[in-house]
Amino acid sequence: MSSLLDIRTLIYLFIFGNLFMLLLITNYRSTAVKDIASTLFIRSKQVQLLFWCSILMWDYLPHALSIPLSNALILGGCCLEITALLLMMGVLGPRIKRYYIILSVLSTISFSIIALFFNHSNLRIACNSLWSILFIVYPAYHLTVNKRATPLQKILGVLFYVFAAIMLMRALVALIWEPEMNVFSTSLTQYLYYLGMYLLFIVGAAGFILLSNEHSYVKLKRIASYDDLTGILNRGAFLQEAEIKLEKAVRGQEYFSFLLLDLDHFKEVNDTYGHDTGDNVLEEFASTIKDHLGNGDLFGRLGGEEFAVILCGLDELSCDQKAEALREAIMNAPTPKIPQGYTVSIGVITIMPDQDISINKLYKLSDKALYQAKQEGRNRVIRYRYIY
Repeated sequence: MSSLLDIRTLIYLFIFGNLFMLLLITNYRSTAVKDIASTLFIRSKQVQLLFWCSILMWDYLPHALSIPLSNALILGGCCLEITALLLMMGVLGPRIKRYYIILSVLSTISFSIIALFFNHSNLRIACNSLWSILFIVYPAYHLTVNKRATPLQKILGVLFYVFAAIMLMRALVALIWEPEMNVFSTSLTQYLYYLGMYLLFIVGAAGFILLSNEHSYVKLKRIASYDDLTGILNRGAFLQEAEIKLEKAVRGQEYFSFLLLDLDHFKEVNDTYGHDTGDNVLEEFASTIKDHLGNGDLFGRLGGEEFAVILCGLDELSCDQKAEALREAIMNAPTPKIPQGYTVSIGVITIMPDQDISINKLYKLSDKALYQAKQEGRNRVIRYRYIY
């Protein structure tokens, strides 16, 4: 009797724990921008709270109603929670949505068949446990295998695997060794199951909050690092990344080129066609340049119509060819809103860098070359010859 009381005590602890976590997360998200992921996660905690309450109602409701209801609630709550986590990680694509829809349908059908025709508690437990594994196996796999996953995400993935192992053991024990197992059984397996549920409860809630913070940090970093009009690096982020590339070029003793690009007569574009058209020109310009750069090249907007490109590993001749290709790409780009089109002037410097050179110095030297290009008639590439 005391053991039975212990199980019920655990269930009460889950109820109060879910209530506390629900209040905590709701308060945590109250000051943040409302998003689908946080809404789904809060809904999942509400459904899980109903699940634990429904178990305590088994003594007062017909089992034909209470047991299928409890099963639907726990599977639904887990599905909502996992969906929220996948949304927070940005990996919930159409294929994964179909996967979880199919799982939800098949798990409901299979449990209903067992409840109607083979209504034994061990079969219900095994069915619920095996479907739970399939629900959590994808996020566990993604969190641990994904090369871009953070250390926090990998730890969460391992804990999901631990819960999956507990659920698999519970299913095997219910089918093979304890055919009389039910929700209130006091065996070691059942205690491990409740420990696993507690683990999932803590991991899910803590993981969501931590992943939410990571997600917010990434969004803020992107806002701080990228130009909102063209989608390329802004001045600060570009110069910071350029310094990192310069340090690597110094260590590797490879050529380093700084290209400064300026749209010709851009003020006239704004004055003649309006700032909206000018913004479109900047977007088209940035897109054209990006299409002609490699993965290792760095591209950023320094301000207004001034842009910069970093090329590593190209000598002067190769760099000149690259710069000329960029100039021709802009000159030949389709410009439906500007009949006469537009051009770009480019100032270039290529060096074999040493410890004494800096990005700021390279910027100033390429600016001198750009000024010369403007003076000589624009729409051209001018190189600054660096004297060592």
